[in-house]
Amino acid sequence: MAFRRSVLHGLALLGSTALCSAQEPSLALLAADDECAAGDGLCALNALQLRGDRLQQEPEASANVSVVPPVHLDVPEDLNASLGANPNYLRHACNGPDYCVVGGYMIVPGHAVRGMESINGGNAGSFDHYMSAARDHCGDTGCVLITNPVGFRTQNQLHIHFRHYNGGGAAVKRRLESTLCGTHGWKSFAECGIGKAAIFSGFPGVFSAVAGAFGGGSLSYVGITVWETTACGGGVQTMVLASTSCSIEHSISAR
Repeated sequence: MAFRRSVLHGLALLGSTALCSAQEPSLALLAADDECAAGDGLCALNALQLRGDRLQQEPEASANVSVVPPVHLDVPEDLNASLGANPNYLRHACNGPDYCVVGGYMIVPGHAVRGMESINGGNAGSFDHYMSAARDHCGDTGCVLITNPVGFRTQNQLHIHFRHYNGGGAAVKRRLESTLCGTHGWKSFAECGIGKAAIFSGFPGVFSAVAGAFGGGSLSYVGITVWETTACGGGVQTMVLASTSCSIEHSISAR
C-alpha cells in the first residue's frame, strides 16, 4: 500500500511538471516592412542588408500553426513615423494571433515572415489566406491589395496593404481590363519592372498563383497588386498583377 502511494505521488509530480512546461509561453520572433521611394539610397542599402540577412536569418515559424483569431491593433497616432523609425515595428507589434489589422489598412501575420522573400512555390498556399483577409477588409471594386518586394519597403515583416485606389490606380485598372478581359493565363503587362497579369473567376489563392507564374522559386523581388472588376462580364472577377523589382503603391493608392 505504501509503495502504491509512493508511485501515485511520483506520477502526480510528473504530471504537474509536464503541465507547467506546457503552459510556458513560446518565444515568437518578429520583423517588419514597407515600401521605399524610387531612388532612395537608404532603401537600396536596406535591400543589400536584406540579401545578406538571408544567410543568417532566423528560422521562420511553421505554416502549420493553430489559428488564433485576428487582432485589431491600437497603433500610435503617427503610425508612419513609427514605421520609418523602427524597421521591426510590425514584427514586434503583431505577435501571436493568426494576423493583425494594423492602422486600418494593413494585414500583418502574427508570426515571423520577413517579406516576399519568405514566399515560394513550396509554401505559398499557407500565405493565401492573408490575402483573402485583406480582401475581406476592403472587398469592393474600388479597392486594391498590395505587397511590395525586397528593396521597396522600410519594414522587415510581410504585410498586405488594403486601400482604395486613386486616379492613377483607376488608369492601371482600365489597362488591365483592356488586356485581360476574355483571356486565360498570364499575359505580359508593362507597368514597372517585368510584369505579368492574369484574370480569375472569383478570388484565387493569390500567392500560389503568382508563385506558379514565376516557376515556383522565391518571390523576393515580386510585388503584387490585386483588383476586382465587373467590367469583363460574368460577375466579379479578380485581376492579379505581379511586377518585379519595383513598387507602384504610391502611384495607385489613395492613402
